[in-house]
Amino acid sequence: MPVYRGPDGKIIEEKTDKRSEDTKPTDAAKRPLPPAPQGGEQSPGAGRLDAPTQRMGESPTPANVGEEERTRLVGGRRRQEDEERRQERAEEDRGMDDPVVGWLVVVEGSGKGRAMQLGYGSNSLGRGATDRIKLDFGDDQISRNGHAVVTYDPRGRKFYVQHGGGTNLTYLGDQPVLTPTELPALSHISIGNTVLRFVPLCGAEFDWQDTEGSEAQ
Repeated sequence: MPVYRGPDGKIIEEKTDKRSEDTKPTDAAKRPLPPAPQGGEQSPGAGRLDAPTQRMGESPTPANVGEEERTRLVGGRRRQEDEERRQERAEEDRGMDDPVVGWLVVVEGSGKGRAMQLGYGSNSLGRGATDRIKLDFGDDQISRNGHAVVTYDPRGRKFYVQHGGGTNLTYLGDQPVLTPTELPALSHISIGNTVLRFVPLCGAEFDWQDTEGSEAQ
């Protein structure tokens, strides 16, 4: 605080306004605000002082967004159901174009309880979409394409099994299938970690060729 002596020799202290000193602007306050970025309006909360703000009670999205989403989901399910019905009708319409001659039923491993239809001629077994018998139930020990083949010979009315191109072998019972082997009824085929039970429909006592008007070959 400044001190000086007056005309009469008394010491006088000069008082200053402390409030004015306390309210002096700091260096940070003197700094100019950064200019608003160019390129049009900016969303709220991004640093613009003139950015629009959301009022309390306002919905951040249009009111009909939920309804549109429900409509899209319902429409998607309906299209899927229509496609499934169309495929079922197509399977029914095929009829005698590819009649069932027997089944392979999963009795051990992934997909246990599932049954696959066998048709005339060669029936390739594998995990791929190109296989006639698709075993895509999670057993990665089955080759993606052509692990094994089950064949029905309509002339001899017999079934055969043979190994395909897979690294893992194919077994009939406990024996590896190294050459085409006749497949007895109710026998078991093992590929990967999956066991399939063979259930024939056609054979010596019945074949679709015996039915009137059948065009099965």
